[in-house]
Amino acid sequence: MPGKAFLFVAIVVGSSLAACGRGPDPSETKAVPEKVEVAAHPALKPLAGKKFGAEITEKTSVALDALLREPAKFQTRTVRTEGTVSAVCKAMGCWMELADAAGQAHVRMAGHSFFVPRDASGHHAVVQGTVIRNTDDECSQEAKQQTGAVAKIEIEATGVEFVD
Repeated sequence: MPGKAFLFVAIVVGSSLAACGRGPDPSETKAVPEKVEVAAHPALKPLAGKKFGAEITEKTSVALDALLREPAKFQTRTVRTEGTVSAVCKAMGCWMELADAAGQAHVRMAGHSFFVPRDASGHHAVVQGTVIRNTDDECSQEAKQQTGAVAKIEIEATGVEFVD
């Protein structure tokens, strides 16, 4: 009986290897709809929570590139922005990097009053807070070490919501 099992495994493995070099069989292909939406990170682990800090009350998002072009214009008012989380503080979740095609922002949770999940990288987040001057504190240094770069804009978030 052990010989038959070995023969079966050899046939299965041999068939698999022989199929590796071929393209798909036309009879096995399916029509693809014209518009297919693909998730940026299909294997993202669901987060335990979606809302952190204060409720987000601003209805309109300001694009990260607008914040980058004119940071002083936004320093005196509450802003809402959004993007994909590219990095999170591994120790506590007290900061995160938010990015889109136009740039990135370093987001710190206001006065460590709340924290985001440390596994939030790749998720889409909406952030409400104020634009502040970049500081060269421990959190900023940790972000630079983790990501290799320093965001040109910094936001002190009063609320964060993950929307994916």
